[in-house]
Amino acid sequence: MRLLQLSDLHVRCPGNPLAGRVETLPYLERAVTFVERMLPEPDVIIVTGDVADQMETAEYELARGMLRRLRRPCFALPGNHDSRRGMRELLPFCLREPLREDCLAYVVEQLPLRLVMLDSVIPGHGDGRLGGDQLAWLDSVLAAAPSSPSLLAVHHPPFETGIGFMDRIGLNDRAALGEVVARHGQVVGIVAGHVHRTIVGSLAGRVALTAPSVAHQIPLDLSPDGPDTFVLEPPGFLLHEWDGTSLRSHHGYLGDFGAWHRFDEGTDG
Repeated sequence: MRLLQLSDLHVRCPGNPLAGRVETLPYLERAVTFVERMLPEPDVIIVTGDVADQMETAEYELARGMLRRLRRPCFALPGNHDSRRGMRELLPFCLREPLREDCLAYVVEQLPLRLVMLDSVIPGHGDGRLGGDQLAWLDSVLAAAPSSPSLLAVHHPPFETGIGFMDRIGLNDRAALGEVVARHGQVVGIVAGHVHRTIVGSLAGRVALTAPSVAHQIPLDLSPDGPDTFVLEPPGFLLHEWDGTSLRSHHGYLGDFGAWHRFDEGTDG
């Protein structure tokens, strides 16, 4: 099973660039075009939050038009820039029956790798929290299928990244999440977004990864008091492969970087 992870689309309406610099919609269009041409095709696409940037209806309408082009099933979860209502009303094809109207957590069954999509949004805040009710739900969902390999997805990363200003708006109850994960050996990993970089960490002994943004990135600045900044490094994605026993993940770039070249081209003999 090949699972493609896109994250942090931050869709804005044309003519309203992020920070006056980044027209994000063309980046999403490039990402979708790239996915359409991938060989072999991914089996499933997930979007780990921040679909929109300013929670505007028009942003979700634009995102809907782009995501509808994907030929494979696409599942999304909210980020701190998202409106749950906007996602429910305009992206229902990217969701399953949620835990509650105010918590868009759900499970995707009938796949070789069971997907548990979590909702870490605190309305009006940049940081995240799952909360006791959702963690209890997660515990019960995992307990109900102990022999089903499961991948958890959440917007806020479940580990400290070392990037100071992002850690200040991280997942507040990651320790409590770790306690739940530790009880369930079928959890093979946790994937997240929010940080606009590929970072590998761990929680309760399981691998945890954050994905790059399909648009702008967060600089690799490990100073504790570094400023809130972004950089136009190449946009990217993660491709996760589940072979039935183990999970491996690849970082890829979105864009045209020229032809592939054989190492033996131009050699004698």
